[in-house]
Amino acid sequence: MIDVREHLTDDDAAVIMLCSRLGLNDDSRSRASSLTLKEWNTLARKIHESDFGRPGALLGVSSAALATGLAIPEVEAERIATLLDRGGAIALEMEQLSASGIWCVTRVNESYPARLKQSLKNQAPPVLFGAGDPLILARESVGIVGSRNIDSDGAEFARRLGAVCARSSAAVVSGGARGADRIAMQGALDAGGCAVGVLADSLIKTIRQQDVRSFIADARMVLLTPYRPDSGFSIAGAMGRNKLIYGASDYSVIVASEYEKGGTWAGAVEALGAGWCPLFVRVDDSSRGNQELLRRGAQALSESDLSKMDQAIEWMNERSRPRPQQEALSFA
Repeated sequence: MIDVREHLTDDDAAVIMLCSRLGLNDDSRSRASSLTLKEWNTLARKIHESDFGRPGALLGVSSAALATGLAIPEVEAERIATLLDRGGAIALEMEQLSASGIWCVTRVNESYPARLKQSLKNQAPPVLFGAGDPLILARESVGIVGSRNIDSDGAEFARRLGAVCARSSAAVVSGGARGADRIAMQGALDAGGCAVGVLADSLIKTIRQQDVRSFIADARMVLLTPYRPDSGFSIAGAMGRNKLIYGASDYSVIVASEYEKGGTWAGAVEALGAGWCPLFVRVDDSSRGNQELLRRGAQALSESDLSKMDQAIEWMNERSRPRPQQEALSFA
């Protein structure tokens, strides 16, 4: 197993200090809040175009020098300097996370999941926390998502699709939520395959579950989150992590979706618009949500297709439209 922690650099340290909530407690949060994705993308471009060149070059620099070198307001420079001045607190938390089996990787590191960066570009989270073998993220993969409240036919479809992916040596990527997500992941694992769980809930809490620890120990599961590992579930967090499911997948399948309601619908519509990966929709579900996703450009996948499918990736590749051209990510 690759230990991503061994590959952390000064650039990684700077990005973690700037963009993660590690080392920020209730007392310090008022002093300086971590950068949002949009704020980081703006700053990363400024760093790239400045004499600093790389994020690690900001370490130990005064706020006045940051303001001058990055051509930013003094108040913004002071915020950046404050965030970069908490290395001790972050080091302690990183040590504790490491002892729990949790690693961290940043967008400036070559160990960052390549598919995520290629698909999401500047929408890829600057910092990811994970547990399990990162090599699973390099496998061909199929995202499988759906509503929490799923009928028996939908549940069986999700389970069978997960098993087909396992037989095809493709990892199943999902959110691990009750319903289609969890059923699909379990279907792949029961068939001897691998799963990627993109969490909106606490990573620390999840890896304490006995079955999860077993799959991680067997190098058959990897968990990811863009949030602080002890963060609890939130609706905003669930919505925010949806793009990671699509970004980490070669293809994705919507098992069941409610029309204009819930995270499955919102994530699918966003993915179709952004072209993060080709989407398929279960057509045996006559719900308006699935039918509308078909109308908006998703491809059809039926029970009969699933029965005849030997290689999931090959089958989906033959039936997918080309992805739209996207601008390359030219900065960290």
